[in-house]
Amino acid sequence: MAVLERIGWRYWLVSLGMGLLVPALATWLGISPVWRFGGLLIVINGVLAVTLGRWIFRRSQPGWWVIIWPVVYLIGAMLFLPRYTRYFAIVYLCLSYLGYGLTQTKKSVES
Repeated sequence: MAVLERIGWRYWLVSLGMGLLVPALATWLGISPVWRFGGLLIVINGVLAVTLGRWIFRRSQPGWWVIIWPVVYLIGAMLFLPRYTRYFAIVYLCLSYLGYGLTQTKKSVES
């Protein structure tokens, strides 16, 4: 179990679920592009990116982990979503990094 904790299985599970399964389900269920764009891509995935960045810092995980979620999302977008949604991978990388970095700044100010 220590090996699974060290590689961050929860983080990988969330990233795979939200990056691959949710876009696939949204496409297969025929959710309108407006709801997919507004609800899924902007609100849910944006909040997820910030939350995962903060989670990575608070659990003292390696900083490179902020790349995992955007890369998994990019793969899911290439497979299931329209071409314009690929750019959200860059947005999610920035949001994850901001969540990670702002948490770090907040902790150092409190010390």
